[in-house]
Amino acid sequence: MSELPAPVRIVSRLLPASDRDAILGDLLEDAAYRGLGGTRRGLWLASECGTIAAGLSIARVRGWLVVPPVRELAAGLAVDRSRAFRSVQSAAGVLRALIFCGSVATLVLGVELLVSSLLSAAGL
Repeated sequence: MSELPAPVRIVSRLLPASDRDAILGDLLEDAAYRGLGGTRRGLWLASECGTIAAGLSIARVRGWLVVPPVRELAAGLAVDRSRAFRSVQSAAGVLRALIFCGSVATLVLGVELLVSSLLSAAGL
């Protein structure tokens, strides 16, 4: 790792420690295969390390996000049904709940499309 330029060493710290050596080894082999050298090699290595680190971070964040299954939402609505329809304003409450669920589903779909396009652009 001492043969790497300083920017590459700094950006490579963003990679997980357990995979850092393997990833850097593969990148160094790829740089040699492409015939990169000097500053161009350093910039290419730093950009690839940053791209891989961003892709791994996105994958980690996707793993943290848990969307409740629809059956749990339906079960919760079925349990609270008796209280939801008691008042005169129950139709407005149900409409607000449906709009909220629809907006959350739209946000989840948008995030899923964005993350999948970023991961496919990164080649992961």
